[in-house]
Amino acid sequence: MTRPRIVLVGASGHGRVALDAARCQDRFDLVGWTDTFVAAGTELAGLQVLGKPAELDALAREHRLDGYFLAISDNTTRAKVHDMIQQLRPSLELFSILHPASVIARDVEVGAGTLALAGAVVNTNCRLGTGCIVNTRASLDHDGILHPWSCLLPGVVTGGNVEIGEFSCVCLGATLAHKVHVGAHTVIGAGSVVLADVPPLSLAYGVPARVVRSRQPGERHF
Repeated sequence: MTRPRIVLVGASGHGRVALDAARCQDRFDLVGWTDTFVAAGTELAGLQVLGKPAELDALAREHRLDGYFLAISDNTTRAKVHDMIQQLRPSLELFSILHPASVIARDVEVGAGTLALAGAVVNTNCRLGTGCIVNTRASLDHDGILHPWSCLLPGVVTGGNVEIGEFSCVCLGATLAHKVHVGAHTVIGAGSVVLADVPPLSLAYGVPARVVRSRQPGERHF
């Protein structure tokens, strides 16, 4: 079977973590990086930077690319770069990377561009939207939903029927009780314990978590 030829978009620390997961998954022919801020020709973790994401139309022809993975940690930036690439070359496929040491139930709906890292657990009847991240040792229990471009950072634990809104981020080590809904564009602070719903466009943290201020769409989450 032919292995898809892909580039990783974003040559940061998060990108190197995604690269390692892709190498462990052993599904792709990893052609190189694209990055806005790292010069073409630079070698990182054994892969060369081929150019910028804005050059992917030409790079795809030159390197016979089948697709790409968005190795970008910020939710809004990840979505914006995806939209740009789709305008440049709609035929490029957005692939997911699922570390073999992650545990994804068989009936989970996995959206394009998902990253699940080592120790991640996603239980039965969950839905992961486009461009989601389930980071190292994070877990989403049964019937949970990550809406597009949302993320669980390392060590997050959720109960069942938890819903995380678009572009929202649950930070390191937070715990969410059963049936909690987190609105869109919201950030839950590290180590928080969330016992009740959190509205959209909020920053909430603490034990128990409380809303401490509002946020704007596109505001960086860390």
